[in-house]
Amino acid sequence: MNYQRKILFALVMLFGLLVIGTVGYMVLEKDNPQHGWQLLDAIYMTVITLTTAGHDDLEMSDSGRIFTILLLIVGIVVFTYSVTIATAFLIEGQLQSFFRQQKMIRTVHKLSDHYIICGLGDTGVHVLDEMLKAEVDFVGIEAEEERLIHLTDTRNFPYLHGDATDDELLMRAGIERARGLVTCLSRDQDNLFIVISARKLNPHLRIASKAVEDNSAGKLIIAGADEVVLPDHIGGLRLASGILQPHLVGFLDNITQNQDGAQFTESVIQREAPLDGISLKAGNIREQTGLVVIAIRDNDGTFLYNPPGDKKMIAGDALLVIANRKQLQILHKLTGDLS
Repeated sequence: MNYQRKILFALVMLFGLLVIGTVGYMVLEKDNPQHGWQLLDAIYMTVITLTTAGHDDLEMSDSGRIFTILLLIVGIVVFTYSVTIATAFLIEGQLQSFFRQQKMIRTVHKLSDHYIICGLGDTGVHVLDEMLKAEVDFVGIEAEEERLIHLTDTRNFPYLHGDATDDELLMRAGIERARGLVTCLSRDQDNLFIVISARKLNPHLRIASKAVEDNSAGKLIIAGADEVVLPDHIGGLRLASGILQPHLVGFLDNITQNQDGAQFTESVIQREAPLDGISLKAGNIREQTGLVVIAIRDNDGTFLYNPPGDKKMIAGDALLVIANRKQLQILHKLTGDLS
C-alpha cells in the first residue's frame, strides 16, 4: 500500500475503535445498577481510554473493566501504527523533496550555453514542450510547487522551485552561462523586472518576453528584451489566418509541429566559416544540402526574401530554410553554427 492508503486505513481503524468502544460500553453498562450509561457516557469513556488520559471509571462493572483493558491495548497498537505511518510519510516526503532539489541544483550547475524558462504556466508549458522537442539544454523556474509536480509527472526536465524575479535564483539557474532566457509570467511588471535583471546579469543573453498589455511591449524592448510576444495578438492573427488562408496555416502547422520531418529553421553564419564572405551561388548550398534558402536576415535585422545568387553572405547573417535534421546538420557545418 502507498502512504495515502495506509493513512486512510489508520484513520478508519481509529474511527472503528471509537464506534466499537461506544457500542461496547453502552451494551455492557446499560444494566449497571449503579449507573446506567447513556451515549455521552460511552463516548466519553471510549475517548479518554483511547487517549490514555486518566479518568474515573464511572462505577464500571467487571465486564466493563475487562473491555476497557482490551480497548486500551488495541488502542495503543493502532495509535502507535498511526503515528509511525504519519511520521514516516512526513519525513520521507521532506527527504525526497530535499534530495530532489539537491539533484536539480547539481544538474543545473553543470549546464552551460543553455536556456532558462521563467514561469511554466499556460504559456510557459508550450515553451517547455518546444525545448523538449528541440532537445536543447534548459532549466525551468516555477513558483507554484503543485504546478511543478504536475509537469514532472509527465515530463522529465531540470527545474528550480522559486520566484524567478529573485536575482539569486537566476544565478542558481546559471544565467551567467546561459545562452537565452524566456520569461512568460502572468504579469507584465514581473516580466519587466526579470528582463532588467537578466540583462544586467548577462549582457550577451538573448531574451524573449511575454507581454499581456499592448503598451508593455515597447517598455520590455527598452528594458533589454530582444523579442516580445503578445499571445492574445498572435492568437488573433492565427484565428484570422485559419479562416482567410486555411491551407497556408495548415502548411505552417505541419512544418512547425512535425519534429521528425521538415521544419522552418535557421543557421547563422560564423566568422571564417566555409560560407563566410562568399556569394549564395558560390556556396553551392542546394547542391550540398538539398536546401533552398528562403530568406537571409542581415546583421541589421532586415530580411531579404528569395535572395539572388549574387547575394554575398557574411558572418552574422542568418539563413532561413525548411530542413530536416540531417539537412540542418550539413548546413550548420557550412555556416559554423554550433547550435
